[in-house]
Amino acid sequence: MNRFISLLALLLLTITSTAEAQLGLSESVAENPWTGSFAAGLNGKSGNSENLDINVTLNLARDTERANTTILASYFYSANATSTVTDRFFGQARQERKFVNSPKWSMFVQSQHEIDRFKAFDYRLALHGGLGYEVFVKEDRFLKLRLGAGASREFGVPDAEWIPELQFGADWERQLTDTVKLFASFDFYPDASDLGDFRHITNAGFEFLVDAERNINFRTFVINRFDNTPAAGDQSNDIDYGMALSIGF
Repeated sequence: MNRFISLLALLLLTITSTAEAQLGLSESVAENPWTGSFAAGLNGKSGNSENLDINVTLNLARDTERANTTILASYFYSANATSTVTDRFFGQARQERKFVNSPKWSMFVQSQHEIDRFKAFDYRLALHGGLGYEVFVKEDRFLKLRLGAGASREFGVPDAEWIPELQFGADWERQLTDTVKLFASFDFYPDASDLGDFRHITNAGFEFLVDAERNINFRTFVINRFDNTPAAGDQSNDIDYGMALSIGF
């Protein structure tokens, strides 16, 4: 798995440095413009039944006057007394460059990596790019839309090939009170050669501030990854849900 995480980081750095060099958009930023959070949840049972569930998520963000970079890495593992039932990793990196004269508009490039021990494929790689638009950004809420295109490929299956895809997506967040925040994101990927074939990824949940001094939040979440043309033996839905403590930095 380490080689895939390394690939994700390398791809992000390549995209970022290439875009800045080609477009001449380098800028001076704060010494440490990165922020992020690390969340982990653990559930277990012992006695008449044995069960272990682990979820780990890392979020990183770099927001400057002209650009925004986000990195997401999540891992889910579940096992009972006899076998492992979930072993799944999902990673995403997105680089957005704002238009100088129209800061509500931006262009983006993104990569996604999905590894699932119980899928028919070894891993899926998806690369997309397009335009983003900030519908509104306020202190307690924001909504951002995106439209793009790209391709995805499943490796480790017979006759693997790149599938051209469109992308329609949105990110939403709402700060209900000083301590409670709702969040959701949605990305829809129809096959550009056959719009009846598609996949989508939905991520939603809420956070409750537990310790303001240490920036610790309690988080509940649900993530649904849907593919209406799964490989033989796979189901269309992969749903992860749970609770975790999140530490911001």
